Amino acid sequence: MTNSIRGKAKGVIINNPSADFLTYKGQAADHKPKRIELEAGKTYSWCSCGLSVSQPFCDGTHKVPGLSTARPIRFQVEKTGTYNVCNCKQTSTRPLCDGAHKDVSREPHHTAATRFVAFDESPVYDGVARKLGYKTKNGGFQ
Repeated sequence: MTNSIRGKAKGVIINNPSADFLTYKGQAADHKPKRIELEAGKTYSWCSCGLSVSQPFCDGTHKVPGLSTARPIRFQVEKTGTYNVCNCKQTSTRPLCDGAHKDVSREPHHTAATRFVAFDESPVYDGVARKLGYKTKNGGFQ
């Protein structure tokens, strides 16, 4: 017996509901949906992390240790037809587009990241710094 639920998107059946309930929304792969012909009864795996090379479908990239806790959304459609499949990964009607891409910033996430990180007496950092060849100066690594 397979657990499945009717998705928020009309005509979509989610085959792995636990993955759909994860609150994590992935990295935007594109800022527009992809129009795809989907067949009724066929199971698809929609990439929810945004890291797959074969967008909008999953290629297993999320399985790399430490990369993401996201899992693909396995789904079927009730009618064969052309669908707008989400590529921004922010949709509330996974896996179909709901227009959320209009509100997604086009600026890469890493541009707001801090450029300076300070560590205070961390044995892990100390070991890594020494292994990389950093020298101590004024009681710390420079």
